[in-house]
Amino acid sequence: MQNVSFLLFFEFIKIGLFTFGGGYASLPFLYRISEIYNWYSYSELTQMIAISGLTPGPIGLNMSTFAGFKTLGITGALIAGVGLILPMFVITTQVFRIYRKFSDNKYVNSILYFLRPTSCALITYVGYKLVYSLILKNSFSLANIDLKALFILLILFICTLKIGRNPVKYMAIGACISLLINYIKL
Repeated sequence: MQNVSFLLFFEFIKIGLFTFGGGYASLPFLYRISEIYNWYSYSELTQMIAISGLTPGPIGLNMSTFAGFKTLGITGALIAGVGLILPMFVITTQVFRIYRKFSDNKYVNSILYFLRPTSCALITYVGYKLVYSLILKNSFSLANIDLKALFILLILFICTLKIGRNPVKYMAIGACISLLINYIKL
């Protein structure tokens, strides 16, 4: 138990140290953890992403506490959460002090400018790996597609593109529609 606790804390400290760009930027690390330690499956990782996006609070923290809970219960959730937050807290306070002094520096602005596409590339890579592992490795066939879920996805995607608005509203609408469909058994 202590060895797993230490590994869990160490892995989430690394995520806290090297994740730039928000909670979804932690996905490559979470994917790697699932490959190395088998604390959770790829399917559970997709559930973590969905649940973390729907629950209040920072997505990265939600995913870390979910992963920690899956690994060691409540203790694991606390260990993973503290492990994720600790380096962010220390780094953010120090960077803020320095940034106030160098906010007009072209080199600092250049570094920040290039961190954005790097984060996007990491998130895209994990998206590809998740789709590959969940669809292609699980003998994907058209018979396995839930047409109701696909219909909801398409309608809400079109609404997001046409109407705009906050995606969280569409997530809530999708959850309500899904509950209604499953409750009514359409």
